[in-house]
Amino acid sequence: MEIILVRHSIAAGNPERRFLGVTDMPLLPEGIALAKQRAAELPDVERVYVSPLLRARQTAALLWPKVPETILQGLREIDFGAFENRTHAEMVAAQDQVYLDWLAQTQWEGYPGGETFANMRARVKEAFETAVSDAADRGCRRIGMVAHGGTILYLLECYTDVRADFGANRTANCGGYCLSVERCETGARCTAYTAL
Repeated sequence: MEIILVRHSIAAGNPERRFLGVTDMPLLPEGIALAKQRAAELPDVERVYVSPLLRARQTAALLWPKVPETILQGLREIDFGAFENRTHAEMVAAQDQVYLDWLAQTQWEGYPGGETFANMRARVKEAFETAVSDAADRGCRRIGMVAHGGTILYLLECYTDVRADFGANRTANCGGYCLSVERCETGARCTAYTAL
């Protein structure tokens, strides 16, 4: 099975590089235009699995209109807690001590007042496995999946040799990967992947 894994298009807050996790922002006009352009470049899919957040649902509807979709809660972005809908520059300028203390760590386990990385990894993996199983049961040969930068990065880390690095491995808006996936005794297994 092929999975066309795409990050949502440009949403309100993305140009300012806001921590957008659970903040439910819509696509900007330039995001709508980008998704329409990208739709012509992506292959057809038989079903779309999508995050419940508006920016992902709007992107999925623009990329693959009229294709049946399944919303999976587990595909949502991480909850940034105290940093939600704020920027690095704003928090540094305000001398936000919680943020400065968080930055000073050598290893992070999540976000203050938000979600832990362990919780995020567990729910994303469960959602991905659910999508692969559901699609296989339906006889799908190619599906779409629209999610978020953090979600995609974790999926790559879990199923490929790409390691999580939010600086180096950030997926562009409407960018993504084509994954070749098969089911095995232990769940889904990625046999190949290429950038879209």
